[in-house]
Order: sequence, then C-alpha cells, then structure tokens
Amino acid sequence: MKIRDEQLLSDTPFVAVDLDVMERNIERMAALAKEANVKLRPHTKTHKSPFIAAKQLAAGAVGITCAKLGEAEVMADSGIDDILIAFPLIGKVKLERFSRLLSRARIIAALDDIEVAKGINDVGSFHKRKIPVYVDVDTGLHRMGRSPQESVLHIAQIAKLPYIEIKGVMSHTGHAYSKSTEEEIKSVAVQDAEMMYETQIGLEKYGIHIEEISIGATATARFINEIPHATEMRPGMYLFNDRYVMDAGGAQEGDCAVRVFATVVARPYIDRIVIDAGSKTLALDLYKHGGHGQICNHPNLMISKLSEEHGTLLVEGESDLRIGDVIEIIPNHICPVINLADQIYGFRQGELDQIIPILARGKNR
Repeated sequence: MKIRDEQLLSDTPFVAVDLDVMERNIERMAALAKEANVKLRPHTKTHKSPFIAAKQLAAGAVGITCAKLGEAEVMADSGIDDILIAFPLIGKVKLERFSRLLSRARIIAALDDIEVAKGINDVGSFHKRKIPVYVDVDTGLHRMGRSPQESVLHIAQIAKLPYIEIKGVMSHTGHAYSKSTEEEIKSVAVQDAEMMYETQIGLEKYGIHIEEISIGATATARFINEIPHATEMRPGMYLFNDRYVMDAGGAQEGDCAVRVFATVVARPYIDRIVIDAGSKTLALDLYKHGGHGQICNHPNLMISKLSEEHGTLLVEGESDLRIGDVIEIIPNHICPVINLADQIYGFRQGELDQIIPILARGKNR
C-alpha cells in the first residue's frame, strides 16, 4: 500500500486500510450473494465500525451480525436496525440491556440451549411478542451447538416456549481454515449446509418450519453458488482479508485491504530486527506455518516473537533494513488487530482520505 503522508509514517505503529480495495471486496461479496440468491448478513466483529457496516448495507446486505450485545448497541446507536446477535445472552443485566435494545432495532438472538432460551422467552413475555432466534448446530467446529439429530430434539423443546420463534439454524465453518485444498474447504462448506438441512427436515416432522439456514465464514463464502440449502451467509473478514483468508484460498495479497505499518527501532544483530509493533498492535494469533504476520516485500523476514510493544523479526540471509525504516505487515487474523486500534486510517491512491473510529472496539460484553 502506497502512503504519501510522511508525518503519519513517522508516527507508527498504525493500521491503514485501502478504501478502494475494501469497497471492491464489499461489492464482490454482495454480488456473489445476489447471484446465489442468498441473503448477506455480514459479521461486524471484523471491523467494529458503523461507518463500514453502512457501506455493507448500501451494497445489498439485508442486515448485520454482531458478536456481542455491546457491538449491537453501538450499531443500533448509529441507526442500524436489523441485527443478529450471534452469541448467547445470559444473566439479568444482559437481558435487561437486550430488552431495551428491542425497542429500537429488529433483533435476532442466537443460542444453543433451552436454558438460554428461557431468558429470552422472559424478555418476550415482558414485551408481549415473540423473539426470533437462530439455533446453533454443530457441523464440525465443535464449539457451539449439538449434532443435527440432537439439535432437532432440543429445538423442539425450545419451540414450546410461548415467546420464542425459531427463525433459523446457524453454524460457523471456522474449521475450514485448517484444511489444505480447495476441495477440502468446499467439502466442509457443503457438509455444513447438508447437516443444517438435515436439522431443518427433522424439525418439519415436529411441525416446526424454519425459514433460514445461515452459514458463516469467509473461508467458504466463495463457494456460495455450490453450497446447497443455504438462505443466508455471514462472512466477516472478506472486506479486509488477512493471512488466514489467503492461506484458505479466499484472497490474494492484492485483496488484503489492511496493513499495519511499523518502524524498525533496533538492529542488535545481523539476523535480528526489532519493530515497534508487538502483541498490542498485531495480536498473538500465530500463522500455522509460523510468524505473526506477513511482511510485505521482504519474504526473507519472519515476525518470530511478539512482546507487548516489541516485534522481533528473524532475518534469513541478508536485509538492508535500518533503524527508522518503515515496513508494512498483513495481519494473520484481522479481527483482533482492528479491535486493538482506536481508529484506522483510510487511504485512496496513497492519500489519506478519512480516519475511521472503531466505535465498537472492546465491546466484549
């Protein structure tokens, strides 16, 4: 990414986004969803910005997905009114906040257990209306949800709650990132949808009709035209992309809209370089082949270790980098990197266009 702002380059580390690349990514995913006749409900945990969410909605998204209630509150504060909260809401305080949020936005709650559903049902009882919910199905990630067979029985019990509307089933194909080939990744995507369809058909036997089969993950999103049964998709990282997405075949380097810029602050040995970006900037997610980020234009350098403020680079062979030089890094995992920043700097053709505040950063409650 070319940056002509010398003053900003002298004050690293910072996170920069190429707005043209980001907008191209947004339009591309919207076109994919439209072509497949699948609703697009992007996950805002990646960017945590109402400004960027508005761009996704303008491009054709039907609504947004938020990781936590706090993110949803920030988005609603900016006027976004169709929100899936893809995380169980538990406890008196959260249910009170959820109740208040219902008065200013259309909310879908996600859960995988009847105990959580009972709390949502109580909120629905207070408002005298049914609350739409998505129920997680475990399709291979082994995080939230049960197997399709177990899910059918459990959802049938949840459906008996008078103020709950079973609107859909959902999953996350995060396990696709561990696969090595296109066919393996596509297989994960297809199997995921088939397992949720199995759940949908099983529920029909109980007289329960669900509208949505909602799939998630940027790693599998490009196969949406070949994924059966899906009615909705919830990719998140696609608008920025990162090293994980590249490794899964979902992007190339030119599709990665975000760079972290950092300065060389020490060169104590010929094979070691220290930069001013550590775990508080790059996050600790490790690439499966090693390293804490891809250094652009320097393939012989690897970010081998992160302290809080220091990044240690190992040099294979030679490097002409000196103290004061600025490097750019493609993050391994973009979501925590954005969450660590107060703001990101948006550029067009190398010129600073705008500063985007990350209004939902740190909203993990």
